[in-house]
Amino acid sequence: MSTVTAERPNRNGVGSPEGRRAVLEVESEPPAPPIAAAQAANPPASRRWWIVVAAMIGAVLEVLDTSITNVAVPQMMGNLGATLSEIGWVSTGYIISNVIVLPMTGWLQDRFGRRNYFAASIAVFTLASLMCGMAHSLPALIAWRIVQGLGGGGLLATGQVIMLAAFPKEMQGFATGIFGMGVMVGPSLGPMLGGYLTDNLSWPWIFYINLPFGIAAMFLTLMFVADSRTEEQKRHRPSTDFFGAGLLAAGMGSLQTVLERGQEDDWFQSPMILSLSIVAAVALVSFVLWELYVPHPIVNLRVLKNRSLAAGSAFGIVLGIGLYATLFLLPVFLQNSQGYTAYQTGIILFPSAIMGLFSFMIAGALSQKMDPRKMLAFGALLMMAGSYGLSTLTSLSGAPEVFVPMLVRGASMGFLFIPLTVASLAGLKPEEMGVGSAMINLARQLGGSIGIAALSTTLTRRLVFHQQSVSDHLNASNPAVTDWLAGAQANLISHGVSPALAHGAALGQLARVAAGQAMILSFDDCFLMIGTAFLCALPLVLIFRKSEGGVDMGAVH
Repeated sequence: MSTVTAERPNRNGVGSPEGRRAVLEVESEPPAPPIAAAQAANPPASRRWWIVVAAMIGAVLEVLDTSITNVAVPQMMGNLGATLSEIGWVSTGYIISNVIVLPMTGWLQDRFGRRNYFAASIAVFTLASLMCGMAHSLPALIAWRIVQGLGGGGLLATGQVIMLAAFPKEMQGFATGIFGMGVMVGPSLGPMLGGYLTDNLSWPWIFYINLPFGIAAMFLTLMFVADSRTEEQKRHRPSTDFFGAGLLAAGMGSLQTVLERGQEDDWFQSPMILSLSIVAAVALVSFVLWELYVPHPIVNLRVLKNRSLAAGSAFGIVLGIGLYATLFLLPVFLQNSQGYTAYQTGIILFPSAIMGLFSFMIAGALSQKMDPRKMLAFGALLMMAGSYGLSTLTSLSGAPEVFVPMLVRGASMGFLFIPLTVASLAGLKPEEMGVGSAMINLARQLGGSIGIAALSTTLTRRLVFHQQSVSDHLNASNPAVTDWLAGAQANLISHGVSPALAHGAALGQLARVAAGQAMILSFDDCFLMIGTAFLCALPLVLIFRKSEGGVDMGAVH
């Protein structure tokens, strides 16, 4: 309440002769928000959907380029004269620069504004895509892929916050569902699109395809996304924590290199991997201590005191394992063990992505009616069921045996992405939203890298274990073995093989069957590990605070 002193007017509007004064109490009204802020918080419906298109294009481009290069590796090796180990840095360089930028996106949004930073990220990503396609040497290609990763690192987290800010609180589950569709479809679409472009055009087109979409997304961003900063924020930009940024780059870059190259270089038997592991440990510990000490950190780690965000980040790591590690294992299984081509593998996996789209729509519709913790637990149970289904594959398994567990896995995605985002961000202060979104996306990215590194190592070691185990049962004293060899030998003789050669050929067949069985058992162990990871993550659901709906983005501006 505010007190206003005014002269009481008479009928003619003139003060009373007595000169009496009246004290009127009127309710104070808050100052009107800045015009740009109000438009950013509540854009009209027509503008809102253009914002959705811009954010979705950015998200799809970023996740698409993590996997689209894999199928073009043989052609790039031939054209650039590179070995398999050398060409691997085309993917590794992109992911390393990506995870270095991801944690800093909250600070970059505050300093430059979400619209400006998102548009600049798209511009860098698009220009780097052009230069990657024009590269005529491996060092040039790797260098531009690193630049592309620096641009792509800001697209997911910033696009997610832009999407949430464009929708009212009651529609944010729906908005998260739309955004999650892009994150879900990108990794599944990458191998299929990359294979088509490489086979029908050439490998540079896996980069050129980004150009029209990048230009369109940048144009839409500048046209329809309002500046999120107030005039005060424009005048007083946050100071730059250069030392923290250096520690972050050294720590995350070294860690990601270890995860990407560790298995190939035999982990700590490699002096480079050992050295990078030490650098990562020292730099990241120093980074955490420094960021908690410095007044204006480049990454506000204090937001992890919010238990929902901390639990969401931990769960995001497990989600990354389930999302990326499965897509790493299944193509290897289908192509190496079952003899499918890369295109056939993509066809088998694509229905899971379609099921994921339906899952996002259903989960988005339910997000305002159900407790996100229950939805998250349901999604984890679905992912467990799908992973355990894949862990029962045998040498006789074909597309139908893979199809059903993958549909169940796809159905889990909407019930994992949407409630995880809403529950993790709902308790944050407005100024913490950018950092919170970056934390969740970084956790998912790291989870994917950790999962692929751990499961590729597990696959190799379990293969050795199962080969030894199967070999122990293949001896002359085992009646089943002698009967099998006798039948195989008789079959070979009936097809014209001499008895002298038939016995050796039958032994060779038995060795191949044993090796194939050992490989399948190794894959089964890896899928079992993925399901168990989600089982172990279920108690994290109890840590989340009960959400009161969506994220209140109005005050962010």
